[in-house]
Amino acid sequence: MVLPQTVFFPHHLLPLHIFEPRYRTMLQQALEGSRMFAVTSLSRPSSHSPHIGGLGLIRSCVLQPDGTSNLVLQGLARVRLDHLLQTSPFIIASPEPVEDSEPSTPGAIATQEALVAKILERIENIENPAGPSFEDVKKFIRHLENHHAFVDLIGGCFLRDPKIRQTVLQTTSLTERLRLLLHSL
Repeated sequence: MVLPQTVFFPHHLLPLHIFEPRYRTMLQQALEGSRMFAVTSLSRPSSHSPHIGGLGLIRSCVLQPDGTSNLVLQGLARVRLDHLLQTSPFIIASPEPVEDSEPSTPGAIATQEALVAKILERIENIENPAGPSFEDVKKFIRHLENHHAFVDLIGGCFLRDPKIRQTVLQTTSLTERLRLLLHSL
């Protein structure tokens, strides 16, 4: 599903209202199959950057009397969507998981730990715009051991610019994703 200005990270929930006929058809096919589809902000892959989106699982779907649907999509993974199998009435691509391009060496792990610590410091200094639940989010993030999930959760919760969000989503090196996140907070 192409949604301009929408960057769908793993570990996030995305509520959607499906009303376009082509996406109604897509949703029906997904519900009859794997209950999954990808969301991307880009309609066509470009030659200079990979076409990365978020793969999600339909957790809940309610069909409305007018034929539209309300659903909640749970982000599962970052996927490369460069191999298009169909473009009409909606895009079908052969998704490939996006793996970390960086080996887990002691030096890389030490750098990542230092970046995580700096990001946590920045988050602690962010004013509390959402009330008590924001404090719960900060507590949860402090205890995450999976740095990929850490980047996805913080990127999805704290970054507002869709271009920056997309850059963080499509960057394959964990260290570079952490650096981008730190720079963007």
